[in-house]
This record gives sequence, C-alpha cells and structure tokens, in this order.
Amino acid sequence: MGNIISYLNEYGDKSFSEVPFGEADALLLAQLSYLKFDGIVPAIAQRERGVTLHEINEKMDPDVVFADKWYEKENRQLWETLLGSCRYEKMLCNNYRARTQEEEELQFGAVTFFPEGCAPVIAFRGTDDSVIGWKEDFNMAFTRPLPSQRMSAVYLNQAACRIDGPFLICGHSKGGNLAVFASMWADGGVRRRIREIYSLDGPGFLPELLSEEGYREVRGRLHRILPTSSVVGMLLQNEERYEVVKSSAYGMMQHNAYTWQIEDGKLVRETDIEEKQKRMDKVLNEWIFALSEEERELFVDTFFGIIGKTGATTVFEFAQNWKNNLKICLRELRGIEPDTRKRIRQILKLLFEIYGSVMGKQEKKQT
Repeated sequence: MGNIISYLNEYGDKSFSEVPFGEADALLLAQLSYLKFDGIVPAIAQRERGVTLHEINEKMDPDVVFADKWYEKENRQLWETLLGSCRYEKMLCNNYRARTQEEEELQFGAVTFFPEGCAPVIAFRGTDDSVIGWKEDFNMAFTRPLPSQRMSAVYLNQAACRIDGPFLICGHSKGGNLAVFASMWADGGVRRRIREIYSLDGPGFLPELLSEEGYREVRGRLHRILPTSSVVGMLLQNEERYEVVKSSAYGMMQHNAYTWQIEDGKLVRETDIEEKQKRMDKVLNEWIFALSEEERELFVDTFFGIIGKTGATTVFEFAQNWKNNLKICLRELRGIEPDTRKRIRQILKLLFEIYGSVMGKQEKKQT
C-alpha cells in the first residue's frame, strides 16, 4: 500500500483517458490547494489564462509556497513528483483566491484545476496552521454560516462561470465542509453541473442546514470519506452517509491526507470508524448539541482568547514554545472573570458527565 505520492509514482504516466479521475486524484488536488500560490496563479478576478505546474515552479519562491509548516516536507515531495508526472504535466491552475482576516475570523482558500482530458476540479483549502483558521473551525458549532462558507458559495458561482460543462469539487478538512456548503448554496444552474463532491474528513453541519433543499439535491453526488479514527470529520455528524479509508497513522494523526492508504489506484476501504473512536465522537457531539449557542460561543471565545495572550499566530508558533505558552494559558485561565470561569467549569462538567454516561452504557453492553 502507498499514499498519494506513491500513487503518482505508479500512475503518473497514465492519462485520464487511460485511468479516469478517481478518489486518489481528488485527495491529491485537495492537498495541492493548501499551497500558497498568491501572485503566481491568476486570481479569480483577473480572467487570465491559467498557469501550468512548471510555470508556477519557474516563478515561485519555495519558502512562500510551502510556508505552511504542516506537512511541509511531504508537500515539497508531492510537488516534485507532480512536476515529473505526465498525468498532470499540462494541467492549468487558475481562479486562485486566498484570504485570512483576523477581524472577521476568516481563513479561506480555493483554486480551480484544469487537468488535461478531465473535467475541471474546484478545490477548497482546508484549515491551515493559523490560529484564526482553527478558531473559525470551532465557530461552526454556533455560527451559521461562517464567513468562509459564505465566501465558498460566492467563489463557486464565479468559478463556474469560467467553466464549460460539468465539473468536480473537492476539499480536505474544513475544505470538505466548504465543498459541500458551496454546492448547497450555489445557483441552481451551477448546482446541476456538479458531477461529484468529495468531502475528505470534512466536518458536518448543524442539523438545520441538512434540511435545506440544496443539500437534498446534491447529497446523491456527495462522497464523504473519513479515516478510522476520524475526529474532525465526525464533528457535527448527523447520520450523513460516509465511507472509511485505511490510514497508516494512529489517532488524530489519521487526519493527515498523506497517511491515507492507496492500492491499485484506489483508497483502501475499512469497514467503519473504530468503536472506541465512535464513542469519543459521540461524547463530543452530544456535548456540543447539549450546550446553548451562547454557551458554545462563550467556550470558543474564552479558549481562543487565552491562546491569543501567547502572541502565537500559528499552531506551529505555539508548539515551538509550548512550555512557556502553556504557562501563559494557565495564568490567563486563573485570571478569567469569576462568572465566566464558573460557567466554563459548568460547561466542562457537562462534558465529563456525558463521557461517563456514554462509557458506562458501553461497559454494561460488554458485560
């Protein structure tokens, strides 16, 4: 078994007429959308011809393109492998948009790929290593819609105007959520042209959004794929259908797209999410839905307010000096206004009560 890099090594000399676009390609392009193509790939407002991977390579500053420290080594290796791939050699990249704004609590990225001999693919970027990007993810628990979700629908309508015929949409992590949201809220004519939607370990939605007509229209074309220890993809899970992929990692590290296993050009399937992980996901979701929107917002704002006191703007920065940053967080936690501190304790107490209830039921079943 291999991953998307070994998939490219094996199938990189195959055209899309020989080996049609599949899940492995969707995962590959979703991961490619994490790269910072600012100033190189034409912006969506420019209406220019796209650029090939080799043209990007000639113009780019690698330290900028690979600025996201998460999986930097693997991203560089993927890039080098792509450059030697006939399958993607003539692919054009266009309609790039990236935006991060602390004031709006927004982190968004998207790009449209035009592989030769294949329908165009719109890829939504997942959460990068910015703290503001992670806070926006947490905001899913109480904000409808997120700034990045609104932007995804606008982007999809704009990008679709520059595409003839059907196209595909993909995204990993939050990008998977954006792929689904954009499809739900796109113009009707755009929505009908979507061939497939790939949400790759992307979070779900608050229940009321799943009753929308747009979701009912696209769900038959939706592929939700999660690893066996999925945490991110099971957030706000509301009985939506999903398939499970085998990962070479353990626990939370299975979220890493480079650990997803590929054999014979296809993602290797597992039967279901691990039972232990299912129980943990159940605890987390029951806790989220048991809280009022006000309590969810209080928890998220307090949590990220404390992290903000460290001065770290990325998860990488926080981890580099984690001992000192942890001390700062603990000090700030003690300094929270008494009423807020009391409510946070009550919220956490509820989490432990739900955990005890779920685990207790499971032990009874086993005996």
